[in-house]
Amino acid sequence: MRERPVHKRVDAHKRLGLRVAPALACCLSIGTACADESLHGRLELQDGEDIARGDSLAAAVGAREWNDVLGNLRITWEPVWGHWSFAAHYLLSAEEGDTVRIARAESTLLPPPPATWFNLTNTFTDHDGLLGTQGIDRLALGYTTQDFVFRVGRQALTWGSGLVFRPMDLFDPFAPNATDTEYKPGTDMIYSQLLFQDGSDLEIVAVPRPERTGSEPASDASSAALKYSVSIFGHRTTWLLARDRGDWVGAVGVNGPLGGATWNVEIVPTAMEQGPTLVSVLANLSDALTLAARDATVFAEYYRNGFGVGRGISNLASLPSYLTNRLARGQLFEMRHDYLAAGIALEASPLLTVSPTLLADLDDRSSYLLLAVTWSLRDNLNLIAGAQQPFGRSGTEYGGIALAAGSAVTLAPVAQIYLQIRQYF
Repeated sequence: MRERPVHKRVDAHKRLGLRVAPALACCLSIGTACADESLHGRLELQDGEDIARGDSLAAAVGAREWNDVLGNLRITWEPVWGHWSFAAHYLLSAEEGDTVRIARAESTLLPPPPATWFNLTNTFTDHDGLLGTQGIDRLALGYTTQDFVFRVGRQALTWGSGLVFRPMDLFDPFAPNATDTEYKPGTDMIYSQLLFQDGSDLEIVAVPRPERTGSEPASDASSAALKYSVSIFGHRTTWLLARDRGDWVGAVGVNGPLGGATWNVEIVPTAMEQGPTLVSVLANLSDALTLAARDATVFAEYYRNGFGVGRGISNLASLPSYLTNRLARGQLFEMRHDYLAAGIALEASPLLTVSPTLLADLDDRSSYLLLAVTWSLRDNLNLIAGAQQPFGRSGTEYGGIALAAGSAVTLAPVAQIYLQIRQYF
C-alpha cells in the first residue's frame, strides 16, 4: 500500500480552500440575503476515502488508497412571468484527490464526445490532483399554457421508468452508482409538449450537437425524438421514436398496478446506422409497505442490455465499438447482458432514511453493493453517509476488466466510503 505524503495533501487542500472558499462564501451570502423567491441554491461538500484493487488502472497511476474532497455550489434563478418562465443555474465545483488523476487516465481510454452544443464551462484550475470548474448548467426560456409547453436552451429531461438502469433515458442518464442524483447535467435542446384533453401528451425534442468541440452541429451527433404517452385499458403506455446520433431508437413502455405495488416494463430496440438492431428490456416492481413499524419502499429491477457482451470477452479493447461509444458518452454504464438490482429505502425515523441497493451482473456473477444513509439535521440541511463495495474476481465487470488481451491492468470500480453535507437556501 502506497502512502501519500501528508504535506502534499495539506498543501493541496489549502490551495483548494484559497481558490474556492471566497467564491463559495460570496455566492452563499448573496443567495441567502436575496429577497427574490425565485433565487435559490444548494451547497454540497463531500469527503471520501477510496480503495482500489492492486491490478486496477488507479493502482497503475500510483493510487491504491486515497482521500478526495469536493465541493459544489449551485445558484438557481427561475422567475415566472405569467405564461413565460426563465431558468438559469450557475454551478461552481472543485475537487482535490487522486480521483482527478484517475479520471484523466480513463478519459484517454474512452474519449468522451461533446455532450452538448455550447461549451458553457470554464476550467479555472486543472493541475495534478486539483480540478476546479465553473459554468452555466441551465439557461432556458419557456412558455407554458394549459395545453402547451415550449422551452429552448440548456435544460434537463428524463424519460423512462427505470429505477437503477435507464435504457429509455437518452439524455445524460445517471449512472447506477451515482451518489448525487438531484440535478442532471443540462443539455442544449428545443423542447415542446402538447397536452390533450384525454390525458395523453406528446413531447417533441431536438438536441443539436457537434462531433467535435468547437465545430457546428452535425446530424450524426445530434438527436431528435417524439414521445407519446396515453392510457390504454387502464395502463399508462409510452411510445418513443428517436433519431439518436445516427441510430434509430424505438421504445414501448407500459406500467400498471399489481395489488398495492406498481410494475413497469420497457422494450427499447435500436437500429444502428452501421450495425445490427439490438433490443434492451427493463422490468421492475416497487411497493410501499411497513417493516418493523417503519415505512419502507422496496423494489426489484431486471435489465437486459442489448448492447452488452457475454462472458467470453474480458478486456476493454475487444468490446464492440457500438458499446464503447455509448460508454464514452455516458449513455450506458454496463458491459454485460443481464442485470438484477434490488433495494429498499427504510425510514428508520422521520428524519433518518437507510437505503441499501445491490446490483448483480448475472452473466459473470460479480456484484456491487451500495449504501446511503440520509439524516435531516434541520430544515434545508441534510447529512448523507454512504459506502460502495464491488465484488468479483478479475475479468468480471465489477471485479475488473483488463484493458487489453494479456494486460495485467484492469478497469475496475473502487471501494468507497463518503460523507456529504447539503445545505439548501
